[in-house]
Amino acid sequence: MFEYVFFHQQPMLPGNSLIVSLAEESVDDDLADEIDNFYDSMMDLDHELFSDTVEPGSDDYQTAGVVVNLAGGKTVYADVPGDLLKRVMEILSPQELGDFVNAIVDAVEKPDDRSLCQRK
Repeated sequence: MFEYVFFHQQPMLPGNSLIVSLAEESVDDDLADEIDNFYDSMMDLDHELFSDTVEPGSDDYQTAGVVVNLAGGKTVYADVPGDLLKRVMEILSPQELGDFVNAIVDAVEKPDDRSLCQRK
């Protein structure tokens, strides 16, 4: 499942946030790339708008989170220090970060005591 989250009202509908979810099998690679590029530009806009409305150094300036999808279908947000998430996102794509987080969630929710080499 691809998920895209918007926080600022200008790049989304009015409200606190908007989550757009698409089934991965319904999106081909070219469309996924186009969506990712558009989402990246919207996140840049979101960041720019947020930066314009929040004073640097204020308590709200360094807020960041990661979407965590739980097995029961519930979605929660994990608070992550903004500077740490920025460094991670310089290396990983949003999809790669999501895959990494989902692998950790799966390991926590469905523990497998076998060694890694025994699993596949």
